[in-house]
Amino acid sequence: MWRATSDNKVELRRRRDAGVALIEAAFVLPILLVLAMGMLDFGRAFHAKHLLDEAAREGCRVAVVTAPDPDIVTARVGSVLSAGGLTATSVAVDGPNAARMVTVTVQATFTFVTPGVFSLFNKSFGNTLAMTGQSTMRFESP
Repeated sequence: MWRATSDNKVELRRRRDAGVALIEAAFVLPILLVLAMGMLDFGRAFHAKHLLDEAAREGCRVAVVTAPDPDIVTARVGSVLSAGGLTATSVAVDGPNAARMVTVTVQATFTFVTPGVFSLFNKSFGNTLAMTGQSTMRFESP
């Protein structure tokens, strides 16, 4: 803060709280960064789960309009997942059963960008997460 003296000289008077804002920022910034990275990772995980559900839906649709050939279903699931940057660890085709229903289950492993952030909350939580997408439709071919 500037202060004028009796002989019209200007001198700088230091405030007592001059460095407090810097110290507060040093305490708060790491917490904000962890929260931001956590939100980013949860958004990516939500997108990956949606993509797995969509791939299972597409694979199931292929299985119910044709003869349920696991190779054709796996190829369709792989093409849907590759557009989102995921790879299926397993694709299972079940059916048609007695009720003429076909079920396709797709599994993949999701890897978080921020390693160790979620282990702060749960010690058994690792850097990867196994995800499953599943779809069931009625078999349409005779």
